[in-house]
Amino acid sequence: YCKPRQESRAHMHLLNQDYHSFLPLVRTRRRIRGRDRTCVEPMFPRYLFIQLADYREDWGPIRSTRGVVGLVRLGEEVPVVPDELISELSLRHDDGGAIDLTAYQTLKQNDPVEVTAGPFAGYQGLYHAKTGEQRAVILLEILNRQQKVQIAAQDIKRA
Repeated sequence: YCKPRQESRAHMHLLNQDYHSFLPLVRTRRRIRGRDRTCVEPMFPRYLFIQLADYREDWGPIRSTRGVVGLVRLGEEVPVVPDELISELSLRHDDGGAIDLTAYQTLKQNDPVEVTAGPFAGYQGLYHAKTGEQRAVILLEILNRQQKVQIAAQDIKRA
């Protein structure tokens, strides 16, 4: 368990102490000061994973690491995360070291959307369907008629 917004610092210091730690990061889109930005942030804010060789290993250095508050405990026990889960998370990281969540927008049919880039930037319409991993079909009101338009999925956001 880490101090607020100090996950990277704790991760770096644990690695410097030869502990095997893992900080899963995600790439998301956020609106900051009126502009859409792609941000990389921890998947689990204030948490990171550490692999210990033995249950009885000395945890004193971990608790005194910069950025670390302490170990997560359930009563007297420290929970164990299955290795398969950690492996699956680490496999999903892209070349930039983060899991890309910008492609996993949870839009349903007829959800209101706004186009954020391209020739239709600023237009509002209705989400219709996803045609592939990178493209979506939306309904835009053009010339007083609803028209189906294919657009890059990263260029739309929920209105």
